[in-house]
Amino acid sequence: MEQRIITIYCLIEEFLKGTLGKEEHALSEISDSEVLFLGYLAVSDFNGNYAKAHYYGMGMKWVNKIEYSRFTRRINQLEREIEHFFLFLSELFKKLNGSQIYSVDSFPVEICQIQREKRSKLWRDVSLKGYNASKKKYFYGFKVHMVVTTNQEPVSCYISEGSMHDTTASYKFLPTLPTNSIVIGDKGYISGKLESFLAKFGIELSALKRKNMELDPNQKSKRKIRKGVETAFSVITAKFGKVIRATSIRGFLVKLKLFILAYSIDRFFKLSSNHQKLAFN
Repeated sequence: MEQRIITIYCLIEEFLKGTLGKEEHALSEISDSEVLFLGYLAVSDFNGNYAKAHYYGMGMKWVNKIEYSRFTRRINQLEREIEHFFLFLSELFKKLNGSQIYSVDSFPVEICQIQREKRSKLWRDVSLKGYNASKKKYFYGFKVHMVVTTNQEPVSCYISEGSMHDTTASYKFLPTLPTNSIVIGDKGYISGKLESFLAKFGIELSALKRKNMELDPNQKSKRKIRKGVETAFSVITAKFGKVIRATSIRGFLVKLKLFILAYSIDRFFKLSSNHQKLAFN
């Protein structure tokens, strides 16, 4: 446990100070690396409960002292660093993905139960009402659109309102994949227009066929590859359960991004030591 904590903290500090070149405020008693480490601890070990992670971190004296209210303000101020950290690891995963095959999908993240949408204190907007085709029910919140490698490593992510269709969101993030990539989606990604658009970037979109379409001899292997993105979603959502608790919409989105980053960090540590070293070389 202690070795894991030290390793994760060192990774965070190396990225913030070594890669981003982030300088600490002269009067700050606790570094951004320590704050982000507590944030990681919250989403990784305490289901997103900042209070428990703060209490545990203070009790174990792993970081310098910081009041809880100040900690929550500081973690929200690190939103851009969280995004950059995810992108940094994504580039490494792309570099190591020799197969150039990816899978894409989305999962819903509820702000509240659909019955309470008109009483939501975080954000009220009709664009947040979406439909979860796999569960055949409506939800109120956001969608996380993600691309993963065949090893379940996330390489691209986009958060949209719940009402945004998967193909519409795809124009925002799929072009970031390397040239000559093949990306496999479910039936919701069937779109000739999107296929033509991605072809301009040298990216092949290969969606699963509907029953009334021409038989695809690779359908079985595509389904097998797609299990990777489904597994990634299961791991991420299992960490926060049904609802991410927050007192503001910004805090909600920052915590959601933290859950996604924590998953990326965990996948990073599943790489071989030689591959890990490539991140900072």
